[in-house]
Amino acid sequence: MGRFHYLLGVLLLFVTSSLWIALKLRADSPSLTFGYRECLCSDDAKVNNTSAEIKTIFLPQPSATNSQVKGTPLPEKSSYLPITNSYRHHKLSTSQPNYGRRPAPWESAQSERSNADQYVREQYADYPHILDLYLSLQVPILKADLLRQLILYADGGIWSDLDVTCHQPVDTWIPEKFKSKANVVVGLEFDGFQFSSWTVMSKPRTSHIVAVIKYVIKALEVSATQNNVTVADLSMEMISDVVDVTGPQAMTRALFQNLELEMGLPMGRDNITNITQPTLFQDVLVLPDAAFAAGQGGWPKNRGPYLVEHHYAGSWKNKDGGEQADADNQE
Repeated sequence: MGRFHYLLGVLLLFVTSSLWIALKLRADSPSLTFGYRECLCSDDAKVNNTSAEIKTIFLPQPSATNSQVKGTPLPEKSSYLPITNSYRHHKLSTSQPNYGRRPAPWESAQSERSNADQYVREQYADYPHILDLYLSLQVPILKADLLRQLILYADGGIWSDLDVTCHQPVDTWIPEKFKSKANVVVGLEFDGFQFSSWTVMSKPRTSHIVAVIKYVIKALEVSATQNNVTVADLSMEMISDVVDVTGPQAMTRALFQNLELEMGLPMGRDNITNITQPTLFQDVLVLPDAAFAAGQGGWPKNRGPYLVEHHYAGSWKNKDGGEQADADNQE
């Protein structure tokens, strides 16, 4: 019996010592806890990781789901900010889109290259990677496509190209049942499976526009790498297809990817092809092709009202990707 008690005492002493050593080691080690999109470390474990800065340029809250939207109205400011003018379209109409029927509280703004650059300098001063890349772009259409998304993220409102005519007041574009739920509004192109980029409506600082900005920047950087040049040296000949790299197809793919990520459900062409009425996907309202592309679709019937008409001036469809010289505009 005495031997049994002795062995039991030795065992208890060993277990107690082991627990004390383990607790001591845990108390002396730095803690590391992961939270939403960030690393929360103790002071001993913090490091200066500047290499990750580019990958975390934007950290907005995810777009609200339908049940979380508070019904904030779309901003009462619309932006018409093409980076270059189209001489051919100026022959047909005034230099500002025909949005005369917009509600009085809305304001319009038109910008040329110099003040557009200044706008981006002011709005994106804290994001040097975006700012430097935007300012370095030499191809007008690439710069204009990126500018569209930068404005929609920073200020929201409506981007509309110069070669667009408005047929219905802006405050009628969103059906009443969706006005408290929609954060982004896009329309189908006449092909029925991608979103038009000549007219886009958005509330400011949505995660969907962030996704488009990231997609476009990545596509530009990949194009530069494939051609062994910097982004500043990209030319139209080096771009596989503007529509895919910075234009409507790029915007469509980015929105699909972000909706799929946030909804946790597959999202693609099958969801939008040939829709005949406004359809809400989380907080992105997709309008049928009659809304923004009726003219190219043969003015389809039973697909809702005709909201805007795109005249396809196509000033970017040349070797320079836009009109570079003022001399061309004085013919």
